Amino acid sequence: MKKLILSMLAGMMAMGALAQGGKFTVKSTFEGRGDSVGLVLVDIKSSQTVERQVLQVNAQMHEMSYELKDAAMLFVLDNNNTRGYISMPAIPGETVEIYRDGSNITHCRGSQFYVDYDIAEQSIEQPMMALKNFAGECQYRINQGVPQEQVMKDYEERVPVLTQALADAVMTYVKAHPDQDASAALIALLEDDTESIEAAAALLTDRARGSVAANLYKSNLEAAQKEAEEEARQEAMAGNPAPDFTLNDINGKPLALSSLRGKWVIIDFWGSWCKWCIKGIPDMKEYYTKYGDKLEILGVDCNDTVEKWKAAVKEYELPWVHVYWDKDDENGDNPLELYGVRGFPTKVVVDPKGNVAKVIVGEDPAFYDYLDEVLK
Repeated sequence: MKKLILSMLAGMMAMGALAQGGKFTVKSTFEGRGDSVGLVLVDIKSSQTVERQVLQVNAQMHEMSYELKDAAMLFVLDNNNTRGYISMPAIPGETVEIYRDGSNITHCRGSQFYVDYDIAEQSIEQPMMALKNFAGECQYRINQGVPQEQVMKDYEERVPVLTQALADAVMTYVKAHPDQDASAALIALLEDDTESIEAAAALLTDRARGSVAANLYKSNLEAAQKEAEEEARQEAMAGNPAPDFTLNDINGKPLALSSLRGKWVIIDFWGSWCKWCIKGIPDMKEYYTKYGDKLEILGVDCNDTVEKWKAAVKEYELPWVHVYWDKDDENGDNPLELYGVRGFPTKVVVDPKGNVAKVIVGEDPAFYDYLDEVLK
């Protein structure tokens, strides 16, 4: 029922606010921030970069304008494009001024939307930073060798509390400013907390719900709807025949999933760019060695170039079978679509008869407990 309500709500919201294109202007000065700064505009629906620009840093005020069809996200990165200074909504028809305030890069100037949005962000700064700092702490503990099981246990206990504090702060601001476009944009910071997004959106006026800024949180709802559909699809796969597909192996020869029947098979959807995929390699190697007589792994590389894929297989010395999914090949098989893959890594366990036994998303220690259970 919850998924049905979410689907209906997302559909009604999509009809309520059509994309409104226009010029988005950025004014900035970044003196003292190294040699260059990168500006990256990201489409909210596809998560693809629509514009990337590197600015040479000097005392001069830069002014750039971009034609946007819909709301997007703007990321300001350091000169190596590895660390973010700030991120903000990019709204067609609006102007933002980004400047250096002491050692920080900030924004609170520009058109009225950005004046309002800066105040809105300040109102939720404490719970937002608490959530970000805790996420950073969890990553640090993992990097220091703390068992993932312990980190995940702490994460699952603490994050709901921190997420609720953030949702409460957003709700307080939106309730006090229901007609602001900034309020609509602020709701998007709740990301995948669909219940809180729906509750906060209900507080907006019809005008704010129909604004282009509202498309930011509506995109989150749409993504959540698709994720729920894919989760249901993956759950329904259990016990049914694994959809067959054929892709080229590392030697350029076609290899079908069905050719591996007779052993347990792990279809590992991964990429060299995926840090959790790489982090899980030692455990995958251990279990491949441990159950090699009963188990085969089919690595399906996704979103890499062929060169990066082959280099990663060689660098990490991956001993199992590998195939490459070419996202640009419209006539080839699409295993991501067949298996509803939306996150990486995704591991699909196929039994010796060719039926799907289990689908695991993410690098979960429970996955290896499951392998011990079925393979011993």
